[in-house]
Amino acid sequence: MLKHLLPLGTRDEFGRRARTKQHLIAVIQAHFKQRGLAPIATPLLENEAVFDPYQMGNYQLYRLFGNDGRTLVLRPDMTLPVARFISATNVSLPQKFGYVGDIFRVSRQLSGSYNQITQAGVELVGYASLKAEFECLTIANQLSSELIADAVEIELGDAQFAQRVVASLTGDEGEQQAILTALFDKQVPRYTKLIAKYRAQPLYDFLKAWPRLFGRPECIFKELAAALLPETVQPSLKRLQTVVAWMQQTMPEQVISVDLSSQAPQKYYTGLTFRGYSQAGAGYLFSGGRYDKLLTNFQAEAEPAVGMGLNVDLLTTLATDQQTAYAEQLIYFEPEQWSQAEAYLAKQPHAILSLADDLAGARIEAQCLNAQLIDLTGGMTND
Repeated sequence: MLKHLLPLGTRDEFGRRARTKQHLIAVIQAHFKQRGLAPIATPLLENEAVFDPYQMGNYQLYRLFGNDGRTLVLRPDMTLPVARFISATNVSLPQKFGYVGDIFRVSRQLSGSYNQITQAGVELVGYASLKAEFECLTIANQLSSELIADAVEIELGDAQFAQRVVASLTGDEGEQQAILTALFDKQVPRYTKLIAKYRAQPLYDFLKAWPRLFGRPECIFKELAAALLPETVQPSLKRLQTVVAWMQQTMPEQVISVDLSSQAPQKYYTGLTFRGYSQAGAGYLFSGGRYDKLLTNFQAEAEPAVGMGLNVDLLTTLATDQQTAYAEQLIYFEPEQWSQAEAYLAKQPHAILSLADDLAGARIEAQCLNAQLIDLTGGMTND
């Protein structure tokens, strides 16, 4: 019924986007399988307590009441439910998981954000080595190259760098948070006022330049080398340099940037963070990082882990917009020609079967899809 209520152009776009999205999901799942990721699915409804320790971004949760009076939520995040599942089931570690599922967030009005987002993701649990970060970055690099035509820039950061810098300035947690908020929100006048009291400290020149501390790795590392930074941030910087050197060696075509003036994608990250974005898209195509302490919310012992989420809807938008001008082929055939139609379909990656009753119906279907009609009952036609 819905298709009859939509204008023809809208129906065409809706159908094309739906097919593109399903294709991307299939490619992502096949890639996950090839990389040895075990598929995992978590409940759509979770206890609100699972998300209580974290401020889940600039959005609210969809809340429902269970029969026992507890508050349930439609999951706004996939990593936390995976962590709860691992803890509750006593899965032996290390483990590599991959998933595709929907998350639900009540976004701010007029923000342009969807309230339901399809997300694919990777969770590598029990791995302390940088090899886990390398694996996530490899998957991100390979999938972005395979799924969209535009070059994707990977932006690296560190979840602990900013906290350790401000902790070296003052022990006042309120003051620390005020400086970080102004820095992350790029409230430069307020930030400048807050750091003014530290003018006599050796770190002051760095503090003045900090809001602009993003760009190409070689420039950022040069600036950091000249700064009188506290020793507590040196492990973070060494890790960043190691990751950049590895990426430049293993994926030389990948565009890399470093940003040490922005907030980590989620509050639970503890180490390296990364985001990927295309110049053609609004928002991040993927984001992730290390979260070694996340499981302590569900069990006594911490476990090292690295995770990444991909925004399937944004990838779909880019892939749909970037599709080439070829016309998909629509195959019309009689029931007794099914095997012949299947054989043709197997050789044509952009063909689909017409299930119309007659040739006239197939012509209408081809017109709606802007597709080339292949008539196996009487030859080829370019309707």
